[in-house]
Amino acid sequence: MTALSRRKFLKLAASGAAGVFFLMQSRLRAQLPPTPPGPLQPWVPLDASNTPIGNPRGIFPGRVTFARDPSAALWDGKTGRWWDPANINEEALQGMFSKSLRGLTGTASDADAWKKLFTSYNSTHARGDSGWKAGETIAVKINVNNTLKYDDQKNHIDQSPQATRALLRQLTGPGGISQKDILIYDASVGWRVRALPDRIYAPLHAEFPEVRWMDGQGLNGREKADWVDGSISYTSPETELGSMLPKQIIDATYLINFALFKGHEMSGVTLCGKNHFGSIKFPQKDHPKYVTPMNRPPDSYSAYVDLMGCPNLGAKSMLYIVDGLYGMMTNVGDPKLDRDRWKTLFNGEWSSCYFMSQDPVAIDSVCLDFLRTEYPTDLGFSGNKAFPLGAIRNCDNYLHEAALGTNYKLGPYKPNGLLIGSQGVHEHWNNANDRQYSRNLSPAGKGIELFTV
Repeated sequence: MTALSRRKFLKLAASGAAGVFFLMQSRLRAQLPPTPPGPLQPWVPLDASNTPIGNPRGIFPGRVTFARDPSAALWDGKTGRWWDPANINEEALQGMFSKSLRGLTGTASDADAWKKLFTSYNSTHARGDSGWKAGETIAVKINVNNTLKYDDQKNHIDQSPQATRALLRQLTGPGGISQKDILIYDASVGWRVRALPDRIYAPLHAEFPEVRWMDGQGLNGREKADWVDGSISYTSPETELGSMLPKQIIDATYLINFALFKGHEMSGVTLCGKNHFGSIKFPQKDHPKYVTPMNRPPDSYSAYVDLMGCPNLGAKSMLYIVDGLYGMMTNVGDPKLDRDRWKTLFNGEWSSCYFMSQDPVAIDSVCLDFLRTEYPTDLGFSGNKAFPLGAIRNCDNYLHEAALGTNYKLGPYKPNGLLIGSQGVHEHWNNANDRQYSRNLSPAGKGIELFTV
């Protein structure tokens, strides 16, 4: 598709909604506009179903695994916190991990799955037909966006101890990775200095004493990010997002992007694409400008694409995981029984699912389809009340930009001055009942395959 035809294609139903401006505060609360009159209408993407764009990635190109076990999410919505040990069935969770890895790679064992993942990454990154080698660091970007203190006990949806344990047991067990070569991190600083909380660090440091931990504060056994200026640059000269990445990430050989399954009151969704806002030093500088899709027309430049393709960051990613145990409408606040139980797709239960892929565009495209189906109207969140915001509209723009690897105004995306091309494949499913993508409908399909395990 040419840049001109793509522009015409995406502009057909461009929204004329006025921009919404946010005053960002230390508690991540927005100054919200008044509720617009009239009923909210579900958002309908501009591109038709099963019209893939971009180049699929992976051992099985465009494959996204979907595993769901309702017995994994046990919280009653009232007692304690969702992340308490009694509220997550770790055996079920670890079973979803294992089946997803095998389904993603077409292997019969977890050990073979990890070997194939490393070999696949290396063979496509000019590193030869080999697996992981001792001394090569694997950085794992988790999401603790809502955690600012080590003793935090809030019930907000952030990374869980159980999900982190499942991955560490996989890496150090069948993966054969030494603990000292694993780094768990969320490093962003600024007006929100992220902290890896004790509820995650303490029990897992006891079980994996040599695993490294890094956050924005760097205290109590956590490493402090060693920020390197100029380690990331952007395609748009107007971008004011941070130019610094941690040296620990620059030095890493591989990266696992471990995101959460959430909507977002500014960007519509927060998945793998936005997860790396926790990898740059001051992401809030340009946060409203480059995150809020309703302020910008379709086929606008997206800084997400530069994060996804940066040679010091997203280009190192060998695996993408989205933790959907307690997927919810927004990125802040506690999960609510009346709001975040999945009434449309999962019979009023918690979402209780996991997604994995080697394709960063495909996995976010699939997760977006789930989220927009469950929460079809434009909902945002502040405090304990839901408000219509318009945030979800056009929120697939970054997926279009990433799939094509080019912007109609700026030309090819070039993070750090390097051409990156297509970052994966994007499309929307046929309908919410069948949940079929191009490769589900035909073996000759060119798009996504949703592989249920």
